[in-house]
Amino acid sequence: MSNQKFAAAMALALGLGISGQAHAWMQYCNGTSITLWTTYQWYAPSCDPTGGNPWQKQGWWSLNPGECKVVFGPSLPSRYSYYFAEGGGQVWAGTYSTCTPYAAFNYCDNICNTNARSLGYRELDTGTSTNYTLTFTP
Repeated sequence: MSNQKFAAAMALALGLGISGQAHAWMQYCNGTSITLWTTYQWYAPSCDPTGGNPWQKQGWWSLNPGECKVVFGPSLPSRYSYYFAEGGGQVWAGTYSTCTPYAAFNYCDNICNTNARSLGYRELDTGTSTNYTLTFTP
């Protein structure tokens, strides 16, 4: 291999390695035999600059059995986040109650309307991770 080709191959390999390390995410995986519908809520100080409710939420992602989807793309903004999932008569819920639209949404937690219902979200502690995979199991 010529020095020029070797240098180009090394530059490509280094570039791929650097870009691979920069990716971070929250990913949901469906470990059940049913289709699930999921939501995600994360710390977002820009949602309420006055300090009232700095959380943003998004949903609904459909997850077929065995499927995984990234539901949040940047590095996780804090140790704690919240989620809700349901499907096939099963529910993954918790004690944190929040207004959740019936249709697809992506907005700050302090927004609600008549086309929504109150759901109990489950808290998720991801520790110091910058990315995390949550697998729903029966």
